Amino acid sequence: MRRCFPTRIGDLWSGFKEEHPFISRLIAEGSVPDAWRKVAGDQIADASEVTFSKGTMYVKVGPSVLRHEIFMNRENFRYEINAHLGQEIVRTIIVK
Repeated sequence: MRRCFPTRIGDLWSGFKEEHPFISRLIAEGSVPDAWRKVAGDQIADASEVTFSKGTMYVKVGPSVLRHEIFMNRENFRYEINAHLGQEIVRTIIVK
């Protein structure tokens, strides 16, 4: 379809996400490690390793004090990550 007027890229992206929700969800799932860094902060993100699979985010942490801190706040982290992504992507956080 040819357009006779200029369109903002943000408008095109929003329309694409509405037409293709599956692709939008895949993009959000790929952004989970970046969202973890923004939500948890650089210090925690540097000391941890994050993987994501089928709604579950696995956080591997070395120091036991930090592991306990993440474990106690995992629901807050889950809520903030999902808010950052704009979708309910992370259902569970498992701390190892």
